[in-house]
Amino acid sequence: MQTLLEELTRVNSTIDELLFLSRAESRSITLELAPHDPAGLLANFNVDAQVLAEHHGVHFSYSHEGAGLALCEPRWVRRVLLNLLSNAINASPPGGNIRLRSRLTGELWRVEIEDEGAGVPSSEYEHIFDRFVRLKSKDRQRLEGSGLGLAICRGIIELHKGRILAETGSNGRALRVVFEIPAQPPPPQAPSLTPDELAPVTSR
Repeated sequence: MQTLLEELTRVNSTIDELLFLSRAESRSITLELAPHDPAGLLANFNVDAQVLAEHHGVHFSYSHEGAGLALCEPRWVRRVLLNLLSNAINASPPGGNIRLRSRLTGELWRVEIEDEGAGVPSSEYEHIFDRFVRLKSKDRQRLEGSGLGLAICRGIIELHKGRILAETGSNGRALRVVFEIPAQPPPPQAPSLTPDELAPVTSR
């Protein structure tokens, strides 16, 4: 009975994911994009990411640089981050490191998530965001998952008017997934006043 219930849960989850993808591809979903601080969003995500990583015997770290605001809907960005973290955990060896790097520059927010797994053949980079594509590592091991997680990530990022892509990791072997969405640069700072300008004005 327990196995049957688990299978029904997986089927229902897959149906929900397919419905989301259909709506995303038809642009029948409208996100409420607004300026949000990526630093705060990532700090909140890090709390859950640490718990999830520790539960699976891997390590998670993140860094963020740059000032400004990303134009996003936080709950959907969080969904992307969780999906990418889950994929990285599945690909990671025991005790492996997963690194998230975030950078805000001008009108763009760029996020990279990289694991220390065996990586994916570069010939598959173009297709890993398609539906029902279950990743195979370079050692030909099929990774866990429904094959919809990365497709959902692409749908969400495109609804944010951004892009998502796969690259080879910094060690020349692992997988790095990158997404970029529009950002809003910080407002210009008021010019500093000189001592003469700060002096009180007297009338004659």
